[in-house]
Amino acid sequence: MSSYLFCPSNIEKYIDNAINSNATVIVPDLEDSVPNIEKNNALDNILNLLKSNAIKDKIIIPRIDTSYLDIELQVRKLTELDLHGLIIPDVQNSQAVKKVIKYIDKSILRKISIIPLIESINGINNLKSIIQDNNINTIAFGKYDLGLSLSINSEESDKLIDYIKLRFVYDSLSLSCLPIDTPELNINNINLFKEKCIISKSMGFKAKFAVHPTQLDIINDIFNASEYNKDEIIFIINKFEKLTSEGIGTFKYRNNIIDLPIYKHLKSIYRSNKNEQI
Repeated sequence: MSSYLFCPSNIEKYIDNAINSNATVIVPDLEDSVPNIEKNNALDNILNLLKSNAIKDKIIIPRIDTSYLDIELQVRKLTELDLHGLIIPDVQNSQAVKKVIKYIDKSILRKISIIPLIESINGINNLKSIIQDNNINTIAFGKYDLGLSLSINSEESDKLIDYIKLRFVYDSLSLSCLPIDTPELNINNINLFKEKCIISKSMGFKAKFAVHPTQLDIINDIFNASEYNKDEIIFIINKFEKLTSEGIGTFKYRNNIIDLPIYKHLKSIYRSNKNEQI
């Protein structure tokens, strides 16, 4: 999965645009992009989306809110429905993840991805324990709040941010955890965005956040290049289906963790390629 598209969940038009985009993962947002007075409405919109037929084979991983809405209420309501994971914002330590997953039924927890978003120096310093203590398979990096925690402008401190990114990627991959790179808020300079995506992939990131549909083609083209060939996709699909029938929800393939969202993504690629051949 290469592109994770944020969309403010309080505005149905943005949700519809995301559903109709070519994002590999849709991230209905309950956090920064939604004003506090709109958060309950935003949660209702996500719940309605998950109950609808509109999502079809789309991979939906909402970003929950941990500062205004009741965490237990969000998590219990969301995980009762057919979603593929949750993103937890501003995770600073292992306990912040445990605080969320304690509200998820164990049978459901095995089937979804819990993705901590690391946005502070505390989160960077505690990265290994966050991953190891909670069996995290995918983890995300956010540079803007990280810049605030360091009292720097993250856009003007590229070298420092790149140094932290490399540490983040190294620690993540060394623990077989897939790193997702930060969003870029400048949506007008497409050439600069493309350059950032190329650098991101060269660092070892496996995917990148998008904040606008115009960023998706660039992300998908750069991050999907030669990831798996046709035979590998078929092998992964068959092995995942066999293991899940035995009660196993993830496995490792070529230093990547294969879980339900990745299986669904590869299944959609397989189906689309099959249709093209027909």
